Amino acid sequence: MKENCASLIMMMCLVLLLMPGAQTSSMGDMDVYRASEDCGKWRVSFNWSEMDAYKTSVSHGDTESGDIKILTDTLVLTSPAEKQRVVKVAVMQYSSRDPSIVNSSHLMSLANETLSKSGVCGGSKVAMRSVDGKLGAFASGIKCSSGEPVFTAAYPVDYYLDRPGGVLASDAVGVIISTYGQDATERLIGSIKIEQTR
Repeated sequence: MKENCASLIMMMCLVLLLMPGAQTSSMGDMDVYRASEDCGKWRVSFNWSEMDAYKTSVSHGDTESGDIKILTDTLVLTSPAEKQRVVKVAVMQYSSRDPSIVNSSHLMSLANETLSKSGVCGGSKVAMRSVDGKLGAFASGIKCSSGEPVFTAAYPVDYYLDRPGGVLASDAVGVIISTYGQDATERLIGSIKIEQTR
């Protein structure tokens, strides 16, 4: 009886060891945590690796495009060990609704222009993909001077204006640029949530 129990236990251990991904998934769960940072009137949360420490800074800016005012809140995550590792999450808030701001053509142009303005890549590949459940644009840089790819994403974010006449729906766009490498960038973009807090 004891021999049968011992054999059964050994067999179960062997099955667990041979299960594909069993150990990897549990290790991955331990290595990743949910981070949350405040940025102006927004809370930015995302999954991040415990191995990748970062420091944060926040900035704000105002611009105008015709009759539309644009307020931009930007969160910057920088690696304390490697200065070239940077993630910028900007939320551009528009003072009125305009379907052209959040259509696929504008989002693809915005992702591509953001990458071009970084000045570190000789070209880019742009494709549409889902970000936080909304259709957005994702651009990856090619021929980058750092030798590593740079990534950008642009997608619609839910935004409401508090006016004397009541709360009005308006447009906002989240723009992400990352030099953190593909794994960290994919983890962040695949898990990012930008929520209005005020």
